[in-house]
Amino acid sequence: MWGTDIIMGSCDGTDGAINVCLGFIPRYVKVINIENASLHSIEWMPSMLGISAIDEGLALFGPDDTNMDRVALSSAGIAPYAGGDGIIYDGVTHSRWEDDDVTAASAEEKFVDGLYVLPVAGTPAYKNIGTKLLGRTPIAADHGIKFKTPPGFTISGSWVGNNDTEQIIWMAIK
Repeated sequence: MWGTDIIMGSCDGTDGAINVCLGFIPRYVKVINIENASLHSIEWMPSMLGISAIDEGLALFGPDDTNMDRVALSSAGIAPYAGGDGIIYDGVTHSRWEDDDVTAASAEEKFVDGLYVLPVAGTPAYKNIGTKLLGRTPIAADHGIKFKTPPGFTISGSWVGNNDTEQIIWMAIK
C-alpha cells in the first residue's frame, strides 16, 4: 500500500469511553486487552458503519489463540471520534488535564494519544494529549489553558476488554 501510516499505542483501561486522538479517522483499528485472562480484541473499519449489526466492529475472544469466538458488535466496540472536545489544564486542584465540561457525563471520558501507561493510580489517561499539544509538560502557571481534541476513534467503556487499569494496546492505519 502506498502512503500507509501505521500508528500504534497503548493505554490503561478505564471502564469509561477512551478517545484515542490521532488527528484523523483511521481506515482500520485493532484493539487488544493484553492483561485479561481471556484474550479480548476488536477489529474495526469505517465500512462497517453501513451494516448496523457490526457498526462497532468484530470482537474476538477466548481462552487462548486457538479457541477464539468472533462476535459482531452493534455497540460496545469501536466508533469513529470526530474530536473537538475541550480539555483544560487544572494546575491548582489536580495538576492534570480534564474535560472542559466537568459537569457533563462526558467528564468521565479519557483522551489518549500514543504510548502511555498510567504511572500512578488515578492519574488521568488523557494527560498525554494536552502535554503533546502544549509541547511540554505543563506547570502550575499553565492553569486554565484549553485545547480542542483532534479526531481518532473511541474505545467503548462497555467493551468487555476495557477494564480499569488493565493494559490495552491498539493499532490504527491511516
